[in-house]
Amino acid sequence: MRQLIFCLGISPANYEIIHMATTPQQYIQRIDSCIGERRLRDAFVQLRALAALASDWRITEDIDRLEQTYRMMLDYAANGQSDPGRDDLYTSIVAGIRCIADRARYRIERRDSPTMYYSTLRYEALQKGDTMQGLLDRYLSLSDRHSAFNAILGRGEADKKSDARERESLERRIFMRLWVAFPMSAELSSQLKDVFVSAAYSDDFKSLLISSLLLGLLEHYDERRLMLLLDVYASSPSGRLAMQALCGALMAMYICRKSVDVTRLKSRIEALRDTTVWTSDVQKVFMQFIRSRDTDRVSHTINDDLIPRLKKLRPDMLKLDMDASSIDDLQELLSDNPEWNDMLRDSGVADKLKELMKMQEEGADVMMPTFAQLKTFPFFHEPANWFMPFRADHTSITDALGDEAAKIGGLIAAAPFLCDGDKYSFCLALAVAPQAQRRMMLSQINPEALSELEMRQATLDASGDASARDTAAGKYVQGLYRFFKLFRRKGEFADPFARPLNLLALPLLEKDLHSPETLSAVGEFYFQRGYYEDAAEVLEMRVGSGPVDAQMFQKLGYAYQQTGRLDEALRNYSQAELLNADSLWTRRRLGAVCRLLGRTEEALEHFRIAEKARPNDASIALNIGHCLVELGRHKEALNYFFKAEFMGKKPERAVRPLAWALLLTGDTARAREYYSRLIASLPTYADYLNAGYAAMLDNDMPEAIRLFSMSADSFDGDFTGWLDRFRSSLPSLYPLGLDPLLPPLVVDTLLYRHS
Repeated sequence: MRQLIFCLGISPANYEIIHMATTPQQYIQRIDSCIGERRLRDAFVQLRALAALASDWRITEDIDRLEQTYRMMLDYAANGQSDPGRDDLYTSIVAGIRCIADRARYRIERRDSPTMYYSTLRYEALQKGDTMQGLLDRYLSLSDRHSAFNAILGRGEADKKSDARERESLERRIFMRLWVAFPMSAELSSQLKDVFVSAAYSDDFKSLLISSLLLGLLEHYDERRLMLLLDVYASSPSGRLAMQALCGALMAMYICRKSVDVTRLKSRIEALRDTTVWTSDVQKVFMQFIRSRDTDRVSHTINDDLIPRLKKLRPDMLKLDMDASSIDDLQELLSDNPEWNDMLRDSGVADKLKELMKMQEEGADVMMPTFAQLKTFPFFHEPANWFMPFRADHTSITDALGDEAAKIGGLIAAAPFLCDGDKYSFCLALAVAPQAQRRMMLSQINPEALSELEMRQATLDASGDASARDTAAGKYVQGLYRFFKLFRRKGEFADPFARPLNLLALPLLEKDLHSPETLSAVGEFYFQRGYYEDAAEVLEMRVGSGPVDAQMFQKLGYAYQQTGRLDEALRNYSQAELLNADSLWTRRRLGAVCRLLGRTEEALEHFRIAEKARPNDASIALNIGHCLVELGRHKEALNYFFKAEFMGKKPERAVRPLAWALLLTGDTARAREYYSRLIASLPTYADYLNAGYAAMLDNDMPEAIRLFSMSADSFDGDFTGWLDRFRSSLPSLYPLGLDPLLPPLVVDTLLYRHS
């Protein structure tokens, strides 16, 4: 191995580093590290070592050409020659290094990797007699035979079904073969372009090809695949196909952003801006990517919050159909009985339903928790079936539902709230439901309404209307999300939804996404849903993109505060205060952040100003009291704590600080009264601890020892940690007359009891 490394031109100094990397992924990580540190010479060293494992002379030749280009660029720079295209060339070389590394990994892993991708690749490599063009021709022939014209010729039902099965089998075969075709040849790219522009192939088949192109692109970056998706977006007369292709292209551009040759892609995107509604469509897709982040939150709300609350209600409520088709249906079912209204409100179910309805109205995917349970049918064992556009005459449906397939399938096909995969799930689930339930459902279907729904759906599919394109993108992203989260072998796929698909990070899309309107919409989405780190990043961009109002600085300050970046929070709250000095909300936030930063005098000043505007506000009084305590002005603080207790809607909020202030002023009798109230309700370890201090100051040692012991027991069994807390407040108590000998005696007493 050492001799081979030296033959590749790797110096002895680099040998030990190279020798440590034993897997393709380790080599790629080292290449990425070198690129990140702008050490391309070392990156080429690592790349050659990786290529040696691949044993492919074509890869070595490509490395030679790319490195020669880099050395020529270095010569130009070393000779001081002007090179206006240097930045673009450097970016192109970096992308080339990554692409060659990916090809080398592909060559190595195709030999024996057990994943579905490489197993499929090895299977297809053995099918010497099949070509992609041959498979496409066979598929087209079968489609012609299955057409309405040929049906008139009197082919029997058995023959039609046999043809349908063979056609569906070919669809899956073509999907899998295209998935593993890497790198895509110019010939294959040309064949697929012909398919996408041909009216002979159905939109459903083309949709399947789009998904296969995307899956392969996420496995290994391939510029031809990406360009083909952009071609489909630009030329397809179907709004649905155009948006699906754009979803795939944008997802790949982000996931593979380190490998994309920006120079070539830039001109392609510029052309699309001139010839399509590119910017508008990119914004639509980006918002769908953002909304997909809410799916886990919705699932958590339903599975871990709503359903457990429902199960705690009366047993007869559990007889309801919890698989209602929408949150609206569920709310209607639950509220049908007036006797349940109070129960719903008191249990929190009503509030959760309102929250979910609001999410649904805003485009959140509330169907995921229900249909996640229906993806175990054998139909979903095939990757291609997850992306199969819904057809009521698909053999999986006709086999499952028999004579009822046309009627039920037609209804499900027109359902506007389901993506294609969920429609298959619904039909397959109905097939195993009791026949009485299916008959009841069929009896409620209005043929006229069904016909209207089908016409409306067909219009949407073909429409170039903005809302239709948005809907198409949304349903496609839902289908993708389900595949990567629920497919039984999902661990073999890199999940593009594992982290936010932040298209704002792509310089190529800056013109499309960095407008004030788009940044405001994205920032607001993140802010409202509590994604404060993302909200801060986007709102900061928004501030830099044009004029903003005080509210924008308020939100930015709050986002920074929630992520612990207090200096930035203070800066933005101060900007908000400059724009709107009368905002009580901003004033209180300024006070809170100043206090957290230890700038207590400034905090007190802010709360004093707020007090002038709202003299009877208990919360402001409470904050002023806290500031005064921190400044050592305990008697003044008492007045504000008493005021907060008297004026507040929740007087218990003032009890703890009031008791502590009484203790620090030496009024141990009243302090003990307040601590007794706290201990009688829901005491914390600190309540027992502070009550023990008060008893110790009164020389009531038996009571003090009892309270300290209870405090230590409440401190999660960490007696050492409790001792630190016990000792931390003692300096404040010595000026009140505490005997310095008592604390050590208390500690030893407790140590004997806890040993």
